[in-house]
Amino acid sequence: MPTYEYQCLSCQKEFTIIQSISEHGKNPVQCPECKSAKVKQLMSIFTAQTSKKS
Repeated sequence: MPTYEYQCLSCQKEFTIIQSISEHGKNPVQCPECKSAKVKQLMSIFTAQTSKKS
């Protein structure tokens, strides 16, 4: 499941939310620290996990 990184524009805290691609963007994101909805999504790296070992 993808992780999305955000930064709160009110308290400057960075946080991560794990949600499916279909859930992303459906509900407003709130800062877990101050509960502000003024957040911006940050660029993050993509990681994938598979069950097979190379």
